[in-house]
Amino acid sequence: MRHKKTKYKKFIFQFITMVIVFAVLIGTFSYIVDPLQFYRKASFYTPKLSWQERYQNPGLARNYKYDTIVLGSSMTENFLPSDVGEKLKGDVLKLSIEGSTIGEQYQTAKVAFKTGQVKQVLWGIDYFAFRTNNATGNEEFPAYLYDSNPLNDYKYVFNESNIKSALTALSKSEGRANLKLSSLELLYNWDKSVTYGRDLVIKNWQSARNKEVAYGNNEDPLDSVKQTFDENVVSIVKAHPETKFYFYYPPYSILRQQVWYKTNPERYGNQLEMKRYMFDKLNSYSNVSIYEFQTDSDITYNLDLYKDLSHHSGAVNSIIVDGISKGTHLVTADNLEQGIQLLKRQAENVIVNTEEGTVYSIDLSLNGEPQSFGFLPPTTGDVIMAPLKLYAQMLGIAFDYDIDKKLITLAKGDSVAELTVGSDEALLDGQTVKLAAPVENKIGIMAAPLESIPALFGGSVTLGQEKDKLLEVDITFGE
Repeated sequence: MRHKKTKYKKFIFQFITMVIVFAVLIGTFSYIVDPLQFYRKASFYTPKLSWQERYQNPGLARNYKYDTIVLGSSMTENFLPSDVGEKLKGDVLKLSIEGSTIGEQYQTAKVAFKTGQVKQVLWGIDYFAFRTNNATGNEEFPAYLYDSNPLNDYKYVFNESNIKSALTALSKSEGRANLKLSSLELLYNWDKSVTYGRDLVIKNWQSARNKEVAYGNNEDPLDSVKQTFDENVVSIVKAHPETKFYFYYPPYSILRQQVWYKTNPERYGNQLEMKRYMFDKLNSYSNVSIYEFQTDSDITYNLDLYKDLSHHSGAVNSIIVDGISKGTHLVTADNLEQGIQLLKRQAENVIVNTEEGTVYSIDLSLNGEPQSFGFLPPTTGDVIMAPLKLYAQMLGIAFDYDIDKKLITLAKGDSVAELTVGSDEALLDGQTVKLAAPVENKIGIMAAPLESIPALFGGSVTLGQEKDKLLEVDITFGE
């Protein structure tokens, strides 16, 4: 019996020893090959770069030479380091992370700053990045790759995926690596792999109007958003006065702004308020400049530059860095409020011509006071169509709709107008009046020509000048 126990103990000991030796060999192999270049830049094989930005960026930030970094979400992925470097005069490393929170961007920035070589930061600021998630609580974020604790490294060296990547790197290597920064030119860049065009964007917009109805229902309190900004942006700026920070607001299409405004006006107001807050917090730092591209109508209304409501082409990224290098689009104390109000006016009264694929906004006022529909039905011609029920309420006109007869009754004072769906004629106090276009049900909204409704009751609509894709529309009514 004692002999059997001795053999059993020996077997267990040998087994444990083999496991330890095997683990040491695997760990050593992973450490030496270092597929993510976590410890060092690859020197004896050609590294295989991937789209796993959250995993790959820490190694690039630690072990490559640069003096300028690009931070942000997918809106920054199409920057070309050579273009940014030429215009901002630096050696550029792009450290974008798709769908990232500001906390993840902050962690990335910290790794880069620890190298002591960051002289410039180009940082795209998205409001949606300021959600509560601060990176370390995100299960998809490998925080162990970003800290300085070597005890966490086992998560890297014994990671099955990394071991497979190490084997692949060696088996498909082209020999000793000579990976200069220029070879990272197209890293994370999707510009040539997607299709852009107004038809795609309008289709995306038509879908988003319904899918994003509940958008922002779980919106973080504004005070929480401000705190997140302070902790993840202001702290970095304050800690590095020697570094120049270029912050910019990415130019989403105007239809993205419109959907955000329509689905949750209060939340949209928070987005605009954060522009004020961020400027106030950063304006006192001499090493910071902020650039506003969301009001650039040459970009945001040109739907051919987008693949969906938000994501623009690489050509726009080049326009952005060109504008920054030349000092255009700079936010100042003198133009801050003007820019905020312009973006609001652009977003709240957008008109889409689905026939021509064109987009513009109206700068609407009633008796000199700004007004908003929040959403205007699409049009197929030159006549602006307004949401009739909301329009009637705005003008103080009583509205009633008989769904069976498809008859709309409008009343103001002693006058009554009857409009029939599908007809371009109205019966006003028994007299037939021609409308600028037929009353129609457009995407579930009863729409009528903007200019015709006030005219039924003695009012008028005046179309003025167009500027920044804003067409002035002045309504005089009931005065």
